[in-house]
Amino acid sequence: MDRKFGWTTLGIIGFIFAPLGAFFIALGVLLFAVKAGTEPEDPMVFLSVFGGMGLIFCLIGLSFLGVDLRRRNAMKRALDGGDYVMAKIVGTQPKLNVNMNGSHPFVAECHWTNPDTGETHVFYSRYLYFDPTDMFTSDEVPVYIDRMNEKVFFVDIDAVLPKVVVHR
Repeated sequence: MDRKFGWTTLGIIGFIFAPLGAFFIALGVLLFAVKAGTEPEDPMVFLSVFGGMGLIFCLIGLSFLGVDLRRRNAMKRALDGGDYVMAKIVGTQPKLNVNMNGSHPFVAECHWTNPDTGETHVFYSRYLYFDPTDMFTSDEVPVYIDRMNEKVFFVDIDAVLPKVVVHR
C-alpha cells in the first residue's frame, strides 16, 4: 500500500538550493583553476564570490533537506514501529493559508481520547487536494504514534479513503 509522507516547502526549497549551490561552488573552483580574468587577483575574486555564494546556498539547501528528511523518517518510524490508535474523524477543513493552483488543500481532523489520562488528542492528516468529506469508508482512522515521542504521528488517511484519481 502506498504511504504518502509528502515533501514540505522546506524540502522542495532544499532540492532547489543544494544543487544550485553546488553548481556555483564548482563554477568558482573552475574559474579559479583556469585563472580566469585579466588581473592577477581575479581568480581569487571569482572563487570568493561564486564559491562563497555557492557554499551559502548549498548549506541552506542541505539543512532544509535534512529537516524535511528527518520529519519524513520520524513519520515512517511511527508507522513502522509505533503504537496505533483509532481516532474519530470529526470533519474536514480547507487549509486557507495554503494555495495550490488557486485551490486550497483539505485536511481531516481526528480526535482520540487517551483512556489512561483522559486527555483528548487532535490529529490532522496530510494535505488532500480534493474534498474527501463524503468519501470516507469509516468514521475512524488509524493514527500511528511514535513510542518515544508522542508528538510524532502519522494519520493513515489512505486506509479510510478509496483510491482517488484527480483529473485537472
